[in-house]
Amino acid sequence: MKNRVYYIAGSDGSGKTTLLKDLEKELILDQNRTIHIWIRSPKIFSKPLMAYCRLVGLTKYKTIDGIEYGKHEFYRSPFVSWLFPILQLLDFKIKWFFEKRKIKPKDIVLFDRFNLDTLSDLMVDTKRMNLHKTWVGRQFINLTPNNCTSIILKVDAAVVRERKLDTLHDELLDDKIKAFEFLSKELKIKLIENNLEYSIVKNEVINYMINGKI
Repeated sequence: MKNRVYYIAGSDGSGKTTLLKDLEKELILDQNRTIHIWIRSPKIFSKPLMAYCRLVGLTKYKTIDGIEYGKHEFYRSPFVSWLFPILQLLDFKIKWFFEKRKIKPKDIVLFDRFNLDTLSDLMVDTKRMNLHKTWVGRQFINLTPNNCTSIILKVDAAVVRERKLDTLHDELLDDKIKAFEFLSKELKIKLIENNLEYSIVKNEVINYMINGKI
């Protein structure tokens, strides 16, 4: 892919979408055309396995204050922990194949949700923190375009719960945040803390992604 590509990853409530919109505003000042790509845990081949997991209790749902929370406990089944990432990889590649066809040669690509978001979900759901070192994990990582400028956002769990009410009773929120921190360290991706005043974080993100300044 020869397009300019930008990717902001991070846990739910970390500010990805808001910062991506502000990044887009800077990019279109030069009359650039942007396209948003949102791919996270697509369900195609993995859909029957998801139904099985719900049937046998490996996937659980509960409703608190009108908000439904889902929790996958795939780690309880070695077979599911092995098979589900493989099926998710196939599903992701199919979804990416069709999304990629929408991109025009001069488009600037903005990833809102992409491969690392799905990979981190899999690491949490299977409790396989070394998943990125397996064949499946490396396949996910290799889906990032070579010319992609990426960052990972880090936000304290307490801050996330204040900003995004549908994370208030998310039992796995801390694990999701830790998974992204771990991927940042392992893959040497720039980690930016989004606990500070928004204008400060926005300037840091834009300076790093557009101007290459740390």
